[in-house]
Amino acid sequence: MESHKQVSIKTISKPTIEEKTLQSSQNSGEFLLRRLHSLAGLLPLGLFLAFHLTVNNAAVKGPEAFNFVVAALRSIPYLPFVEMAILGIPFLFHGLYGLIITPNVARTNLTAYSQSRNWAYFMQRITGIIVFVFLAVHICQFRFNEDLDFHSVASSLRQPAWAIAYLIGITATVYHFANGLWNFFISWGITVGKKAQKVSAVACSLIGFVLLGIGLSALWAFYSAPPVPTKAVIQQNISFEDLWAEDSIKSDNQSGEVKVKE
Repeated sequence: MESHKQVSIKTISKPTIEEKTLQSSQNSGEFLLRRLHSLAGLLPLGLFLAFHLTVNNAAVKGPEAFNFVVAALRSIPYLPFVEMAILGIPFLFHGLYGLIITPNVARTNLTAYSQSRNWAYFMQRITGIIVFVFLAVHICQFRFNEDLDFHSVASSLRQPAWAIAYLIGITATVYHFANGLWNFFISWGITVGKKAQKVSAVACSLIGFVLLGIGLSALWAFYSAPPVPTKAVIQQNISFEDLWAEDSIKSDNQSGEVKVKE
């Protein structure tokens, strides 16, 4: 009798672009840089993002609350040095190194590898570019404004073009952080199994939605704030009041003169 051997064929899933990139980075000696890049995205940039969005959410409570927070933050001693050490250097490293590895997006091959994580990796690189440009504009627009207050921010974000730009920028920043946090747990060996990664994906998504809600509610508070009358309008109103008062005094004087003559 002829023995028939059964050969079991196992389907091998194609590796995601994240797994291929991780293997490539380990082989090329870039593993440490990628670890530091991931760490900088969480500490301190990720924590500052949550803090910054929460602080700006004071705008929902009104101009007085927002102005109080701005004054408190600007009273921090040696603020420029603190910002450069804690935020400036990590931001430049994370942003510039992210731009360096962005060409890897060309290797995602989304038509052949249609897994959701490949799409997530693709969006991580695209949003990274958006976030880098958005934060550069945001810093130049508001950080160096010595007269920064609620109404100065609202006067800018009340314009539809700026409102749309900040809508895209905030959404891209929150997505970049939430997806980067999921990648951080994997690259640092915190979530190893598929089950742990699914739980982590849900948790990171919830964090992202919460931060997005906080950021967009502040944006809406600025956008929907009524405009403050300009100095010219105020001066014009004062002039009308003075003119009306002078007319009232003249009429009273005239009526008094008439009574005296009688």
